[in-house]
Amino acid sequence: MSNSIRRLAALVLGCGAAGLLLVSPAIGQAATIFGSPLKNPPSEVKCLPLGSCTIVAFTQPSGPGGNPNSEGAPFDGVITKFRYFAYAYEEPGQITFRVANITQQSPDSALATAAGTGPTVTLPAIAEGEEPSISEVSARLPVKAGQQLAVDISKSIAIIYDPDGCKFSYVFAPPLMEGTGQRGSTEAACQLLVQATIEPDADHDGFGDETQDQCPTQAATQGPCDTTPPGVTGLKVTKGKNVSYSLSEAATVSFKLEKKLKGRKVGQKCVKQTKQNKTKKACPLFKQVASFSGTGNVGANSASIPKKLGSGNYRLTITARDAVGNVTTQTTTFKIAKKKKKKK
Repeated sequence: MSNSIRRLAALVLGCGAAGLLLVSPAIGQAATIFGSPLKNPPSEVKCLPLGSCTIVAFTQPSGPGGNPNSEGAPFDGVITKFRYFAYAYEEPGQITFRVANITQQSPDSALATAAGTGPTVTLPAIAEGEEPSISEVSARLPVKAGQQLAVDISKSIAIIYDPDGCKFSYVFAPPLMEGTGQRGSTEAACQLLVQATIEPDADHDGFGDETQDQCPTQAATQGPCDTTPPGVTGLKVTKGKNVSYSLSEAATVSFKLEKKLKGRKVGQKCVKQTKQNKTKKACPLFKQVASFSGTGNVGANSASIPKKLGSGNYRLTITARDAVGNVTTQTTTFKIAKKKKKKK
């Protein structure tokens, strides 16, 4: 093996061992590596003569002593990178990365379902005298805690390290497909040479929070967080019924309508005027009389007050909330005059 490949393998091994030990995530979990430590090169082509197959990992060596670990993904998140140690034998071949749910029935059998599909890479046939190397591919694949790494491979791909017949992975032919239910396998293999970086996904938008999502608190935003509330202009009430207003962006809109009453200051509170407190200091007192919603399109909008209003002074408050939760409130007042009595 060349010195450059040895250095890369040692680097990935060091990261892999550390990542595989982090299996008890807490809130704010950082990016973690799990899967194979990629310490040894591939030694076996598993799909011959099957044509193509899925290989699902169940156990990987981990920790300083290489003790087996079958816990899979350490937490719910998004796989942002796959690393693999593989080569194509005699002819080019393809690898499709995926995740799967797997249950071991015995050392010789397992049941598995495909749970998600990642990127596909094509490997050229390895040249005579060439050494296989560790490669990396970017991904964006949601994964649940406990799910295992898997690959769909063509018959020419070697991606298994199998020095002693250990039963760490299982071969499924034809390949597993999402949505087709659970399948069984009685063909065990050794170490699947695939490793992944998983990042948390706090807003569950399918983007890794550390390298793919600049705003992990807003599911609708992957760039810088949107902190600008919707602009509300031109809020006006005409004829005591028709409401007009304009929005700078789409938003959900609600209204609160209040009527101004005579109030008196009693202690620290403004309360309704009574015979007992009418000599106290006057203060504005508002009582809610209606609530309703309006349209929330960009530009001009309208709404209708859902009840007939009597004479008096009123206050209307609009609340506009955009798709990521930014809120604007604005208030306008209006008056409905008493109807003049008709002269007899």
